[in-house]
Amino acid sequence: MESKVKLSTFSLMLTLILTGVLIVAVSYFLWNHEDKGIIGVVILFFMLISGWLYGPVTIAADEKSVTIKSVLRKQRLDISNIKSVELYQPTMGSIRVFGSGGYMGYWGVYRGYIGRYIAYYGKASDCFLISMKNGAKYVLGCENPEEMVNFINSKIC
Repeated sequence: MESKVKLSTFSLMLTLILTGVLIVAVSYFLWNHEDKGIIGVVILFFMLISGWLYGPVTIAADEKSVTIKSVLRKQRLDISNIKSVELYQPTMGSIRVFGSGGYMGYWGVYRGYIGRYIAYYGKASDCFLISMKNGAKYVLGCENPEEMVNFINSKIC
């Protein structure tokens, strides 16, 4: 089973506007001040690579694993290591420790009332929580979270 990650309106607008502003600024500085433009190129490159590495695109599940796919990488969570899966909606009170608060989705390490968790989602309303046997928690989001939770729960022993 595979499901796309849909970005919230805020996340989509933030991604488009921030990337556009950075491209325009980098172009301006490269054209007028080559030495200052290099700094902008490095910042733009870092932001794009980070988003492509960690920004979730799809969530897939099969008999053996749950896979978080981004543009440049895949992260697998073994079904045998999953303790529980349930629908979950992250709150605005969650604190981002490291990662993105909307640029190319919500991803990274967060701290909320459930403790420390790793997030990969596009919209808070489309999320579910995976608790691992080792205590790690993952908040993932996709277009049909109920079906994904039911599918994963059917595979957990």
